[in-house]
Amino acid sequence: MKEGARILGVDDASFSFEDSETFLTGVIYRGTEFIEDIKTVPIGVDAENATEKLVELHDSCNNTGQIKAVLTDGISFAGFNIIDLRKASKELEKPVIAVTKNRPDREDFRQTMKRTGNYDEKFEALKRPVEAELKDGSCFIQFAGCKEDKAREFVKASIIHGQVPEPVRVADLIGSGTRPLKGLLSCGFD
Repeated sequence: MKEGARILGVDDASFSFEDSETFLTGVIYRGTEFIEDIKTVPIGVDAENATEKLVELHDSCNNTGQIKAVLTDGISFAGFNIIDLRKASKELEKPVIAVTKNRPDREDFRQTMKRTGNYDEKFEALKRPVEAELKDGSCFIQFAGCKEDKAREFVKASIIHGQVPEPVRVADLIGSGTRPLKGLLSCGFD
């Protein structure tokens, strides 16, 4: 992978389950050196629009043709709004890689999907997470649009220290601070 490749990191903003929507925050990093763009789009809490909203967020960014991969904080946003990694990767024509610090519990995830009424072919289509060894530990990835070694390469190249890629870490920081600004953001100040 070319040094300084642009990576879009995505995480959801803070929310409560009384909210009907929250925001996805996207941060484009060029390598691990600097931020080039920050965008937000609304996303439904416990809805079924995560894939579409991920694509919308990507398409709202500057220089989308230069984004080499999309890294997300897990596969579920805004409660239980699940990304279809394959569909997103196919629509964006680039790798989409979900990253978590802890090994996802597939059985717990399956039970939650059944309880929320989201259990269908989506669960069976989910790839089992694979461990990616890092300098400071490991993380777990699920991916589409590339081979496993390339997914690991994107993740490793995006980490400054720790277990979370820098674009995802910064998207999380921005998203966690947006709850007090929710009214302003929904007025178009994003």
